Amino acid sequence: MDEQTVATLQREWIFGWDRIEGAPPRDFHEVFGRYYDFGADVLLFDEADPQRRTFRTVQDYADAFWPTFQALRSAAHAIEAEPEVLVSGDLAAGRMIFIAVLTTADGETTHLRCHNSLVWRRRPDRDWHIVRDQTAVAPIPAEEAMSHFG
Repeated sequence: MDEQTVATLQREWIFGWDRIEGAPPRDFHEVFGRYYDFGADVLLFDEADPQRRTFRTVQDYADAFWPTFQALRSAAHAIEAEPEVLVSGDLAAGRMIFIAVLTTADGETTHLRCHNSLVWRRRPDRDWHIVRDQTAVAPIPAEEAMSHFG
């Protein structure tokens, strides 16, 4: 049961990064408050960060990534490999592969395959939340990326 819960959360989490063209800006806390504990110790790393930083607070991570995503014309994600989840007590590890199609405000589009591993923690006062993120990204041809969208 916990494996299914965490897999569902991981799927929902990636779609929170979607941005529909013309949509108004959204608040990171409102979109991702369900998935992150803003007071928790975390290790968050995404190769998409040009400075290759490891973030130790959710707020630092949000400050680094969210303005860039909100400035995109659009962002779309598709899951290529569903989350595989292992649960041990109050820790869970989920791995999935997703496709990202990101279009900048000036119309340049990037197509990426992303290998994503998240570690989730559950506490008595807080349901499952992300405490570790490791995302590796690689560009892929547009045709390959678009084949994952229906």
